[in-house]
Amino acid sequence: MNPAFTIHPSVCSTQPIEPNTESPTPAKPDPVNILLVDDKPENLTVLESILEGADYRLTKARSAQEALVALIATDFALIVLDVRMPEISGFELAKIIKERKRTRDVPIVFVTAHYSEDEHILSGYSAGAVDYMTKPVNPAILKSKVAVFAELYRKTKALNEANQELHSRNRELIVANKELEAFSYTVSHDLRAPLRHVSGFVEALREHTKANLDDKARRYLTMVQDAAGEMGKLIDHLLAFSRMGRSELRLELVDMNNLLQRARDDLQLEIQGRCIEWRLAPLPKIEADASLMRQVWTNLLSNAVKYTRPRDPARIEVGCEDSSRGEFVFFVRDNGVGFDMKYAGKLFGVFQRLHRAEEFEGTGIGLANVRRIISRHGGHIWAEGKLDAGATVFFTLRKPAAVGAPD
Repeated sequence: MNPAFTIHPSVCSTQPIEPNTESPTPAKPDPVNILLVDDKPENLTVLESILEGADYRLTKARSAQEALVALIATDFALIVLDVRMPEISGFELAKIIKERKRTRDVPIVFVTAHYSEDEHILSGYSAGAVDYMTKPVNPAILKSKVAVFAELYRKTKALNEANQELHSRNRELIVANKELEAFSYTVSHDLRAPLRHVSGFVEALREHTKANLDDKARRYLTMVQDAAGEMGKLIDHLLAFSRMGRSELRLELVDMNNLLQRARDDLQLEIQGRCIEWRLAPLPKIEADASLMRQVWTNLLSNAVKYTRPRDPARIEVGCEDSSRGEFVFFVRDNGVGFDMKYAGKLFGVFQRLHRAEEFEGTGIGLANVRRIISRHGGHIWAEGKLDAGATVFFTLRKPAAVGAPD
């Protein structure tokens, strides 16, 4: 049979501690469950007297059977387990605990007066102990050890709850994305069909009555057909915008000079017959999704080409500056019609236009797409301009690690 515990005197300060009435009392953590296992009631009483307090809910078990029953009903932060018990020893009980999925991760601290040799301590660790104490137990040391495991349990529990919440939010996001995909299909199919009918019937009406139409009627039909075409473009751009946030980034090291040249090639029809002075500085390589970054350049150059239409010659400048914050700052500058800076905050919003549709065509989604792409790459975008004095769009992207960007 095990001898009773002997409690070492603990060192206490004799100076009274004045309560701090100025600072609010911090909220106490929720108590955690501690399982005490010993076949001698007096030993359990000693352990209980050491650990009693608001931080712990103590459960006492006098045998391995009682301990296993308690482990079925309750989640414990720690087990304080006596080694030498009748019928089933503490080592044997620890092995049973570690074999069960529900309890395998519960830390065990062995307490014994009989085994202090290295081989016996190693047997305890082999059985699954995380710590080993010999009798007589120092109350301060036991309290300290239990406090460490209790805090670890609280943090692990909080982390698991956060992970579960994240997993739940992820499932909700998957469902929302599927619903958005279904909505996109509805938009693509159900809205396009009426537009096709409108365009078809307008053309049929024009053919059927072309001999009887005056200039005003023909102009009205042309306006209807043009409006249907603009609506079709708007649907296309909305679908592209909705997909932009869901598509997976395919990051690779890309040469921005090549992307810029390909973007210019995409604009050949728009710049045909125009007098444009291109000022293109060498651009660095970055880590990005090449196809998305090409869209950025195409949108920004297309805007510069469009809003410099009244200029002859038009000037479009593209360059890059080095930032001390581990970023490249790219810019597209033009000498076009510019904009009032008090509306700069609206420039990158969906359906936001700072010029009348009669002056400059567009759906108001292009720059919103650009902002979303840059944001997904970890950068930010802004614009500066002045009415009738041109505009500059800036955006930042992280430097690749090879050229000194932070990890």
